[in-house]
Amino acid sequence: MGITVYAPAPTPNDEAAREQAVLASGALDARDDPELQELVEQGRQRFATGMAAVSIVSRDWQYLIAASGVTSRTYSRRMSLCGHAIITPRAVFCVEDARADVRFADNPVLIDGGQVRFYAGAALIDSDHLPIGTFCVFDHMPRSDFGAYEQMHLKQMADAVMTRLAVRRATSPAL
Repeated sequence: MGITVYAPAPTPNDEAAREQAVLASGALDARDDPELQELVEQGRQRFATGMAAVSIVSRDWQYLIAASGVTSRTYSRRMSLCGHAIITPRAVFCVEDARADVRFADNPVLIDGGQVRFYAGAALIDSDHLPIGTFCVFDHMPRSDFGAYEQMHLKQMADAVMTRLAVRRATSPAL
């Protein structure tokens, strides 16, 4: 086994506030929420990808609180493509072919035994404009056809996740 070199995502300047937003969102308690799971299934089908997920980036980890096409649910933030996506939350972060992208070519990101080649992630943005994670679609095959129309729909799905998290918070009994 050799040493790999890749560019882990930088830490946002507002990381402390962002982490507070993650906790306040209740997202980490929303694992396997049926409505989030349905959104993920819709995303996977709409974008014809092998995998889709609602990913929450917290501390040193990335948690897939709803996922389709993957069985692992926790990943190191250092190897996370979602960690890169939250750095530019207003734009969809898209990697057409991770092997051809110098930032990720040696990243040992493996999803259930297969290399992630294509990735698109729209940030989950809270009411204070802080990104808590992403709605992402990804695949074993590279893609170059994820244009403005697809990006708009991915952002809409990310917004739907945030709406669902808000409903969960509003209807959850106070602790």
